[in-house]
Amino acid sequence: MYNQLIYFIVVLLLFSVQRQTGKPPAAYWPDAFYIAALFCVFIFYCRRTFERLRKASGKGMPLSALTHAHYRAQTLLSIAAIGFLAVYIYAFNLTAYLRVIPGYDKFMTVSGIAGLIIFLIHLAVIWYWSHTTYQIMFGAKISRTDYIKGQLSFTSVILVPWFLISIATDLLQFIKAPSFMASDLGQVILISLTLTGFVLLGPWLIIRMWGCKPLPDDHVKAELQQFCSDHDFKTGGLLLWSVFGSEMLTAGVVGILPGLRYILITPGLLRTLNTDELKAVVAHEMGHVRKKHMLLFVLLLVLFILFAYDLSDVLTWAALSNRTIFNWSAAPGELSQSVASLLSALPVIVLMVLYFRFIFGFFLRNCERQADLYGMELVGDPRPLISSLEKIAFRSGRIEDLPSWHHFSITQRIQFLVEAFKNRDLIRRHNIKLYGSVLVFIAAISGFLFVNWKANEAGLMKNLHSEVELRVLERAITEDPGNAAFLAEYGGVLYEKGRYSEAESVLRAALMNDPQNASVLNNLAWLYATGPSPFRNPREALDLAIQAADLSPTADILDTLAEAYYINGRYADALATINEAISVGGPQQNHYAEQKKKFQNAVNGKLRSS
Repeated sequence: MYNQLIYFIVVLLLFSVQRQTGKPPAAYWPDAFYIAALFCVFIFYCRRTFERLRKASGKGMPLSALTHAHYRAQTLLSIAAIGFLAVYIYAFNLTAYLRVIPGYDKFMTVSGIAGLIIFLIHLAVIWYWSHTTYQIMFGAKISRTDYIKGQLSFTSVILVPWFLISIATDLLQFIKAPSFMASDLGQVILISLTLTGFVLLGPWLIIRMWGCKPLPDDHVKAELQQFCSDHDFKTGGLLLWSVFGSEMLTAGVVGILPGLRYILITPGLLRTLNTDELKAVVAHEMGHVRKKHMLLFVLLLVLFILFAYDLSDVLTWAALSNRTIFNWSAAPGELSQSVASLLSALPVIVLMVLYFRFIFGFFLRNCERQADLYGMELVGDPRPLISSLEKIAFRSGRIEDLPSWHHFSITQRIQFLVEAFKNRDLIRRHNIKLYGSVLVFIAAISGFLFVNWKANEAGLMKNLHSEVELRVLERAITEDPGNAAFLAEYGGVLYEKGRYSEAESVLRAALMNDPQNASVLNNLAWLYATGPSPFRNPREALDLAIQAADLSPTADILDTLAEAYYINGRYADALATINEAISVGGPQQNHYAEQKKKFQNAVNGKLRSS
């Protein structure tokens, strides 16, 4: 399930950031042909992969090796499916044709569902051809159709939180919500509340999506219910989990609230384990609830979102500020637009994969170990849990040494249970390790967010933005060298970056081309009014600012004129001019208010001295 979560997030990112390239409709059929041909290649590759495994099994391939190869093939083919989707999008402009779907560009829910359906079709191909080896591994009698339906049912639950968040975000377009909700922090709060709500209330929906039913009314159910009652563990029910047919050997718990948490047991596990072993499995699932693992996972997801929001923008702008990368992404043509779109998604995708694989995976593995230890302590003996793990490993295709990024192998779990039973101090040390790691991780993320906030206060993002802006203007000026508006803006950005000599040269050249351009006059006046020595020139600043204000008395130009009056000692004129700028209005009212305060203080000081 955790692998599928990563895959779905990557697919959603790929479809959400792709820009429209404007490819003409006449190119539809060639693109459609190439996409169809690639899809056929994918089908053939899936068929060939699992046919080879089937033949290897017939020639005596050990069941443990077959199981390992089966799961590895599913993982690699799922990643390949994402690669194929990326080619459809960035090489053959798939999203340009999906825009015929009503609401595709306006609603992220529509574009997300379209992308997920295409990805699920590819997954269905994998499941179709993997059915044969699944039957060999588990001795399963489930039909291919039911197997695919079970996979769809199992994975679709992962998409419910995204669907709720997406719907909520789309609905905000139609209601008068506080502007705060449109900010990054507002979006993080919305996602956090939705995830928490789903964890608390979603189990009611999950068990229905999975078609769970109550356990048969027999002595096993009675003993398990009594076991839960004896340990004051209230549930909404003990349920039969038949999502993959009757052969899968696993159990799980969904939910936190007593009336909305359910312990799920597959029919295969119910047949395979004895009552004591089932109690140990139930105790393990109780451990997840008692140790608040689901709330921890929500916290980890929210921290990742905060981390990704902050770091991905920095990485994207840093990449675009590099001249080579910018020239590649800004070159004319469809490929460059696709590269620019991919650059927007790539930092988040890389961050997400690394985060889930190494950080989230670390906490998942250690939470599973903590649940094992809790179950052992609750039962008072590790043997029932150990024997249940051994049976699961044997009957699931000898998977005792099957590696996993989100679980320790069964062999590792058993070994640790044996060691912990002999040395109970290992339990205490493991709990300290897990909770200590959580605190260290929270501190690390908080520290990063604080440092990034301070860096942005110091102008990090502003510098990166201005570097990209310089690249854009340089390209525009190359295409239209005499455009005074481009030169004026370019000179302004150079000034902001402290490149005063270059800014003066650019603005002087622009003024020669267009002596009556108010923007050029204004930017050059601001340079002479506020720049450091030897560029400061009060008299020249005032002459240029007066000319600019005569041509275009906008608020920003009046602000420059007020500053020019101020540095020439004409404080009353500066105060009157900034009041005029404030009356004109504009987005920089806070700046104008600070300027007014400065000028008023100068006027008052002059009056006192006289």
